[in-house]
Amino acid sequence: MYNVKELRKFHRITTACTVKYKKAGSTDAHKEGTARNLSANGIFFIAIEPYEINSLVEIQVLPGTDAILPLDAVIEVIRSNPTEVENEFEIAGMIKTFK
Repeated sequence: MYNVKELRKFHRITTACTVKYKKAGSTDAHKEGTARNLSANGIFFIAIEPYEINSLVEIQVLPGTDAILPLDAVIEVIRSNPTEVENEFEIAGMIKTFK
């Protein structure tokens, strides 16, 4: 076992639900991606386009059940990396505000 200190303040929850996203304040249509994990202050999802670090993105996480309300928020991008799949990007963001 590794003796690694966990530095995150909030536990991450693994998921595979739909995320609709667009650049904050734009009139662009939402694009769809897939959330990979969520925490109380962040999200990691797969998108079809990259975003610049520190840019703001509006997201709507759709849980796929009527028992849980969608999560609407604005995130600040803290990581944006291409995956091994063409036109697919890993986006990590810190939740700045809830809508």
